[in-house]
Amino acid sequence: MRMRGGRERERGQALLEFALVFPIMIFVLVAFVEIGRAVHAYTTVTNAARQGARVAVVNQIGYATECDTSRPIEDPDDAHWSVVGCALTAGATLGIDASDVSLSFAAPAGTTLSCSPTLRIGCIASVTVDYEFQPLTPLVSVVIGPFTISSTSQMPIERVFP
Repeated sequence: MRMRGGRERERGQALLEFALVFPIMIFVLVAFVEIGRAVHAYTTVTNAARQGARVAVVNQIGYATECDTSRPIEDPDDAHWSVVGCALTAGATLGIDASDVSLSFAAPAGTTLSCSPTLRIGCIASVTVDYEFQPLTPLVSVVIGPFTISSTSQMPIERVFP
């Protein structure tokens, strides 16, 4: 009889240990999923900034919302692709908005090159993309909370257009 009671207690102990460890295991699993989402968001934001900067080095049209690079721009007032448009296209999976993308031009450090009011070859195009990351899981959201992911890409202008 004693032996049987000992086995039942062992089963009860295992159940108690599982009940104590299970929430921690679930939290760790959910945290890994949220970390994966954050890495995806960071990669997408970085790619969006890089794509915008790549466009800015040859086309300084900033605020058309399209990104059809297969057609040449014949009229700057009817641009088919722009810095912001291509950054938005690259960040479409996150729902990045035009207000999340900023574009600026500046002279390289240590030079006498003037980039204002007229842009010149060699001026640095800087594209910054910001994204507000919000964890989906309420428990992780309490621990981490929302935070801003930001990426800036800078490249020298290779061709002045328009």
